[in-house]
Amino acid sequence: MSPDASVDVDPVLDELYALPLEQFVVARNAASKRIKASGDAVGAERVARLAKPTVAAWVVNQVAREHPEEVAALVTLGDELRDATEDRDRARLTVLDRLRRERTEALVRVVRDAGEVAGRAVSASAVDRLAETLTAAVMDADAGAAVRTGRLGQALQHVGFGLVDEGGEPADVVELRAVGSPGGTGGQETGGKEARGGPGRAGGTRARSAARSRAGDSDDRGEGGADDALAAAEREVERAAAEVDRLEAARDAADGRAREASDAVGQAEDELGRIEDELARLADERDAVRARLEAARAEQDEAQEALDAADDALETAEERASAARKARRAARSRR
Repeated sequence: MSPDASVDVDPVLDELYALPLEQFVVARNAASKRIKASGDAVGAERVARLAKPTVAAWVVNQVAREHPEEVAALVTLGDELRDATEDRDRARLTVLDRLRRERTEALVRVVRDAGEVAGRAVSASAVDRLAETLTAAVMDADAGAAVRTGRLGQALQHVGFGLVDEGGEPADVVELRAVGSPGGTGGQETGGKEARGGPGRAGGTRARSAARSRAGDSDDRGEGGADDALAAAEREVERAAAEVDRLEAARDAADGRAREASDAVGQAEDELGRIEDELARLADERDAVRARLEAARAEQDEAQEALDAADDALETAEERASAARKARRAARSRR
C-alpha cells in the first residue's frame, strides 16, 4: 500500500499548541499516526514525543498567538538591552530596563484583567508564570525566540545562572525555527529539556571533557613518571566515560517512563473530561424527565379527581332515574 501524501510537520505543531489544553494528547497521537502514514517516520516520532504543555506554558503559548506584536517588541527590547550591556551604556540600560518592566506588566495586566485566555480561566499562579516567562524572553535570546513560536512545553524563569523550567531544572531552550517564523529557515519545536536531548547529554560531554582535562593535567605534572601518570589518566577517562554512559542510559529510561506517564495522565484527563461531560448531560436529562414525571403525576391526580366526581354524579343520576321509573309504574297502576 502506497503512503499517503506527505504531511508538513510544522503547521501540525502550530495547530497542536493552539488547541484547548485538554485536546492536546488525543490530537497529538492522531497527528503522529497521520504523519507516519504519509511515510515520514522521523516526523511522526518527533510529534509522538511531544509532552503535553503545562497549564502555565499553554497560557504563554496562547498569549504569544493572541499578542504577537507585543511579544515581538519585548524580544526586540531584549536585543537592545544586550547591546547596551555590551556598550556599558548605563543610562540607556536604565531606560530600557524600565521600558521592559512597563511592557511586561502591560501585557500581563491584559490577561489578569480578562481573567481568561482562549476561553480558559487563568489562575493567579499562571499569571505569575506568564510574567516570569515574558521576563525570560527579554533576558535570554533563545527563550525569546522560543516564546514567539508559541510551542513551549513548560513556563520559563530567568535566574542568576540562566533559564530554569517550572520544576527548577535548567531549561535547554533552543529555537528550531519554522519556515516563515521570525528570523528562521528550518523546522522548529521547543519545550524545555526535549529541545536538545536534555541536560544528560550535555552533562556526558562535559564529564568526558573534564576527565580528559584531568588526564592532561596529570601528564603535565608527572614528568618524572609520565607513562604511569598517562596510564592512570587514561583509566580515569575510561571509568568516567563508562559512568557517564550508564547514567545517560538510566536518564533516557527515566525520560521514557516520564513521557509514558505523562501520556497516561493526559489520556486519563481526557477520559475523565468525557465522562464528566456525559454525567452532566445525563444529569440534565434526569432533571428534565423528573420534571415531566411530576407534571404527569399532577395531571393524573387531576384526572382521578375528575373521574371520582363523574362517578358521584353518575350514581346520583342513576338513583334519580330509578326513582322516576318507580313513580311512573305507580302512576300506571292507579289508572
